[in-house]
Amino acid sequence: MKDSQFGFEYTWEDLQPIRTLAVIAFAFQICGALLGLWVARYPQWFANLWAGGAIATFPGFVVGFVAQKLRAPESVVENRVMVRRFGLIAAVLSLSVFVMPLG
Repeated sequence: MKDSQFGFEYTWEDLQPIRTLAVIAFAFQICGALLGLWVARYPQWFANLWAGGAIATFPGFVVGFVAQKLRAPESVVENRVMVRRFGLIAAVLSLSVFVMPLG
């Protein structure tokens, strides 16, 4: 992990210990984005894509966290700062859809 102006910056190599969590969250984002395109609540296609992916981020984090805890519980404990930041970002991203004017 390298320091940046924001205090942290992760690469795929840094995420290796919690790879299961990261991959599941990313898969949920992709599925959510596709579902957002299909539901099409907003007039622009990109807004639908973004909203679907953003809403799916926190549920993806929760499912990924459970899977990571079952697969390698020690990795969650050893990387709790990274997991906590990941969860906070996922929650903020998911909630942002409800406060941002997309339509």
